[in-house]
Amino acid sequence: MQLKKYNRMPTMFGDLFPETWPDLYFRRGAAPQVNVIESSKKFKIEIAAPGMSKDDLKIELTADNQLMVSLEKSEEHTDNKEPKSCEAGEECHYLRREFSCNYFRQLFNIPESVDKEHISAKMKHGVLSIHLPKRDGADKGSEARQIAIE
Repeated sequence: MQLKKYNRMPTMFGDLFPETWPDLYFRRGAAPQVNVIESSKKFKIEIAAPGMSKDDLKIELTADNQLMVSLEKSEEHTDNKEPKSCEAGEECHYLRREFSCNYFRQLFNIPESVDKEHISAKMKHGVLSIHLPKRDGADKGSEARQIAIE
């Protein structure tokens, strides 16, 4: 199974084998860890996604035989409480408030031996596991579709 480069900009996943050391250094800080495992009966992709839920993730099988895993989640702190650093009788307010936005997308090339009709996914304890069983017969082909996460 191979990863397809999405673009030259670093992604949350990054490439499994970066071509240059600076890329490796830059990507390691933001990229979730990905394991790709092969057994005699299936392939399994494990993606570390702590703090995420199955509703934050989307898995699609594309028409050109690729599996796309994506996440988009943003949070904004909107409470109007005074900063905890205010002392009694002192008036203060925030000059800067932090928000977060997480986004990633990774494409995986699916081998011809995968039974595309029986791909499944499960999210448990911050790890997304995608099961890609190998097929016994000829490839039936497949259309683009979304994969549900249990």
